[in-house]
Amino acid sequence: MKRIIGLILVLCLVFSIIAEAVAEPKWEITQQPKLTMKEKKGKATSITITIKVKSKGSKVQYKWVFVDPADPGRTSTGKKVAKEIKELKGLVVKGATTNKLTLTKIPDALNGWTIYCHVYANADSLDSDPVVITLPGMEPPADAGNPDAEDSEGEDAKSEETASAKETKASDEEGGEDEEEDEGTSEESKEFTVSASGNVLYKADSMGNPDGDAVSSLTFTGSGNVVVKSEEPFKSWTVNGVRFEPEEEISSFRMLNLSSDTSISLKVAAKTAASAKVDESNMLTVTCKGCTFTYLKGGLKKVASGEVPSGAVIYVVADSYDAAANGYVINGGEAQNPGAASMQVTVTEDTEIVLK
Repeated sequence: MKRIIGLILVLCLVFSIIAEAVAEPKWEITQQPKLTMKEKKGKATSITITIKVKSKGSKVQYKWVFVDPADPGRTSTGKKVAKEIKELKGLVVKGATTNKLTLTKIPDALNGWTIYCHVYANADSLDSDPVVITLPGMEPPADAGNPDAEDSEGEDAKSEETASAKETKASDEEGGEDEEEDEGTSEESKEFTVSASGNVLYKADSMGNPDGDAVSSLTFTGSGNVVVKSEEPFKSWTVNGVRFEPEEEISSFRMLNLSSDTSISLKVAAKTAASAKVDESNMLTVTCKGCTFTYLKGGLKKVASGEVPSGAVIYVVADSYDAAANGYVINGGEAQNPGAASMQVTVTEDTEIVLK
């Protein structure tokens, strides 16, 4: 009888271990790594990468992993990276075991490296999506994070070695050279587009001097230079989803030798009520879609459209939480204050505020 009871207890223990091993993790990644970069005089001064994890009681732990673009098998973690990777010597790493990784004293050699977060709790673990570091004015290696590139080269080499006749092999090689030349010609004639959130783009010469009128989109063939310039200073911008934040507000910057589709979005610094000068002689039209605005001095309260003087500070309120979720788009610019029930806007031109 004792043996039977003992066997039953052992089986119960085994089944409980198996059940826990196959159970769904009590946590999940709710925001994949988001990169923010600050720069000064064309150099990155800091890089911050954050990840968000929702946990149901489990203590979640983090480990940030650095991957060499030239050798994906060469990795390092956290604060050890500056000691283990000699070309990254001097890199300062903070928050290596938290959900917010901060890098300062950034060497040029960091360009092209891939970083991801290894998240784990109890017996469960999960790797986040990777982010590739692209420093200002630089491009990542063409094969960064592409493990198939080497395999492809190996297969081509084997194919050449197994060719049965030298003449056939020579012919294949000549064909390959022709194909490479064709590809080069194709790259030189490749057409691409640079777009921006508003008329802030100027074509530029090789020295970066602007030429022509401001537009929101430019098309180039091969390569191109642009100047991004705004009448109002801006405090940050994004390029293909990567956010840049200078030490101080600026009103223009250059991008040289572009060769692929590029999307640019500016976040213009809002004027404060104290700095705004109200000009009653210059009346402007304000229109709200998905929201209303109030300007008590002008007798406007929760209206969808109306006229206010230049410099007036209005208070915009979303029609619903869902309407505010994606932010307030002012005159087609970048969405601001996503999720906020209201916001303050200083009107200096005819203004359309849209909530989608």
